Amino acid sequence: MTFSSTITCLSCFITLIVTQVVTAWSGSVTFYYNRWHDKAGGTYTYHIDDSQQCINLSCFNDRATSPDWSDIVKWGAFDGKSRIAFYTGKDCTGTVSDWDIKHPNGYPGNFFLDGIDKQISSFMIWQFDKKAKSTSLPCPWDFECCL
Repeated sequence: MTFSSTITCLSCFITLIVTQVVTAWSGSVTFYYNRWHDKAGGTYTYHIDDSQQCINLSCFNDRATSPDWSDIVKWGAFDGKSRIAFYTGKDCTGTVSDWDIKHPNGYPGNFFLDGIDKQISSFMIWQFDKKAKSTSLPCPWDFECCL
């Protein structure tokens, strides 16, 4: 291998490492039992640091009426933006409703208006496409929460 080829390969490797470090993120999605992000009825917060991961809401299944989120990756393949998708079935199946992460019209304040109130079983951050690369189950499906 010539010196210039070695330098080129090393440069590409460094670029990949820097890109991974720069794109790292860690955020959270909070689900509310009540409309308009009212904490009185109970909440469930999930911390997430990877897109394309289907998160099952086994701890808060069929309880969410409104969500909000923070520090989620904003760039993606959907007109330059990422999206957050909420599913009525486990493992990111069933009816899906999605929003731009930058939430230009605000966070969904009442899933009733979208026909999915208290039906959310999973969610995913769509950054590159709509396919899940992994699935997460924070607690067993038969978990009895105190909320």
